[in-house]
Amino acid sequence: MAYTYTGSIGYDEPKAMQAADVLGIREHVQHLLAIQKDPANAENRSEETFLLKSIILRKILRGVLEVRQACNKIDLELAYAYDILNKQERKEHLVAELFNIANFAQLSTFYTLEPFMRIHKQFVTSAIFTTTSGSLNIAISTLSRLYGHMARANNVAPPKVLENLIDGAPVDTTGLPPLVDKFMDAKAQNSNQSRRQDLFAMWKTVYHIDASKKQNLCGIADKKKAKTSLLRSRILLLWSLHTFVQDFDRELLALLKTMKNQAPADTNYTDSTLTVGDAGEIEVARLLKIQSQVNELVSLKKSNIESTRRDELELLMLEKALEGALEIQVASDKVDEELNYNYHVVLADLLESRAKWLQWNYNLNFMQSGIMGVVAGRLYLSRQSLAGDRQFVISGGIGAGLTSLAMLQMHGFWRKVDTGPNSLAEVLNLSPANEYRFSPFVSSFLNSPPAGSADGKTRAELLNEAWRKNKVATVNLNKQKNLNALSAMPSHKYDTIKIVSNRNVLLHSLKKELESFQVEVLDLLETTQGDEK
Repeated sequence: MAYTYTGSIGYDEPKAMQAADVLGIREHVQHLLAIQKDPANAENRSEETFLLKSIILRKILRGVLEVRQACNKIDLELAYAYDILNKQERKEHLVAELFNIANFAQLSTFYTLEPFMRIHKQFVTSAIFTTTSGSLNIAISTLSRLYGHMARANNVAPPKVLENLIDGAPVDTTGLPPLVDKFMDAKAQNSNQSRRQDLFAMWKTVYHIDASKKQNLCGIADKKKAKTSLLRSRILLLWSLHTFVQDFDRELLALLKTMKNQAPADTNYTDSTLTVGDAGEIEVARLLKIQSQVNELVSLKKSNIESTRRDELELLMLEKALEGALEIQVASDKVDEELNYNYHVVLADLLESRAKWLQWNYNLNFMQSGIMGVVAGRLYLSRQSLAGDRQFVISGGIGAGLTSLAMLQMHGFWRKVDTGPNSLAEVLNLSPANEYRFSPFVSSFLNSPPAGSADGKTRAELLNEAWRKNKVATVNLNKQKNLNALSAMPSHKYDTIKIVSNRNVLLHSLKKELESFQVEVLDLLETTQGDEK
């Protein structure tokens, strides 16, 4: 299943009104919009407008914080489940390697003793060794397969020391913050049922998990042991819930955009050159298009003048800063969804396939060697030496073929791409369709020089330069084919372990760059805060 994000288009009124319903401020929003439709009326009722905006912004901020609270909780559960899964997978791989080493050890031992016995004309003993080696081959390979089927992760329930952070409960979407819970119960656009029901329906269709039965929802709080398949399913359920919760950010942004957030009227302050703050704050003010308002607010603050104008400007700062932060957060959510999907679905599927088929290859090779060895040993004991030698020739040929196949399997497998272009497409200048692009504000942020830049290169240019110069990817970023593969552009059809691993490295780097905006916004708010430090 592809992730649910469909681009930056669609900050429309239905989304905004649904967010208002969830926040319980629909009447306030409609009243504010009615006032703002008439400029003359808005001017006469500026105090009422100020009050309405204050209420709406406070509710939106609460919604943003509750989304972060829910996502942080899910992230903790994900990290814990992922840690247990990694430990168990490492353990299973180690045990499988030990079985393989045991098989190689007995083969090398008996295959050394056999010719030694024949040199000393002890043909019966040599044949017994051949039969014994073959039997051990079959037994060890069978034990390896049985262990892989019966292996369980131990002590999977969260320890008491973490009980305030991680509960390991079934992923039934309960326990979410109040506003996020209301959002999950609301109907999504173009849907006849709630988001929670949409989520459960997706789980049943894609993951074959029936959410109506709590025991199917991969809880681990009451378990001492768990199979890796259960842990993988838990991770998939958690990250898909994470994706649905983050959709609330987009609706909150839609609501914020319905408010007319231009500068308050009746000002003669025309200085648009920001002279306060550091380079980062100046850039944020420029991106938010509030340079003159910031200068005016700081000037009023320095003069220690309390006025309605100062209150209006402070509210504007909060409104614009929240809008910019939400724009970046929505873009970061998109990258986060892509990372989760690539890690927990695409890469997990590819790695699991490689490990599974490699182990099958090894076991099959050992099994055929063991069976041929047992047959050859019996033939030798029956004094049919030529027929016994033929068994070894056949076994050697099969072994060479399987070993060659294993060398190919080590490079991994292929998985058909089932998503649209990702966030790297725009940064790598591949011109994706509009639905896969960032919002104009985020694009402006990425295509502007960072604070203090000496050479005037944009963030996107610096990212591309850093990726190539530091060789963060193991593929050639100067080849168009590789860029299309990393960005999952339409010409790219099949993913590999190498492509997905490199894609994730670049996405992490992009996410870090996007999140740098939040620090600069905080600095600007501190510079323009109403109270003296």
